Amino acid sequence: MKTHCDYFTMMENQVAYCVKAAEMLQDHLLHFKPTETSQRLGNMHVLEHEADDVKHELLRKLSQEFITPIERDDILQLVQIIDDVTDAIDDVAIKLYMLNVQSVPPEASALAAVVVRCTRALAAAMAELRNFKKPERLEKLVIEINNIESEADNIYIEAVHTLFCSGQTSLSALSIREIYECLETCCDLCEHAADVLENTIMRNT
Repeated sequence: MKTHCDYFTMMENQVAYCVKAAEMLQDHLLHFKPTETSQRLGNMHVLEHEADDVKHELLRKLSQEFITPIERDDILQLVQIIDDVTDAIDDVAIKLYMLNVQSVPPEASALAAVVVRCTRALAAAMAELRNFKKPERLEKLVIEINNIESEADNIYIEAVHTLFCSGQTSLSALSIREIYECLETCCDLCEHAADVLENTIMRNT
């Protein structure tokens, strides 16, 4: 029984890094200072590396044990998609640095706030995974993640429209659009994680 709880707890720990990264990114965009971009990127990288350590430990454990509380493939898929979410959040910080962004519009912060909500809902869903045989709350959280991702789509569409109606220079507009795309990708990946959770419920009950 302890082994089962360890897998669930380790995945919960892994997704907690998604939430921390999302909150860190939101703070970066809310209080954006181009002079801090490099330092903020370094802080994000530290967090991303810590998340990688959790991932590798979980995979090591999985490779050594035969009995798992849910199908091994489901655990592998969940571990990978959670890692993808954290990497995608890290990628936003990378793009802010690489593109030498000097200012961000409020829509970027709005999208970052949705990313935070998505990751928090994903963390709540992951905490419910251990109750997969009674999945009612987990199923509701999966739907919540899908709804939040739809909100992100709407914000993204309007943000890009506003951007190209604002009269910014072409290079600046394209850089900001890339930031928007990266933020929207974070929510897409959370939705994909929700799909994996939903499939996991179906295969293991």
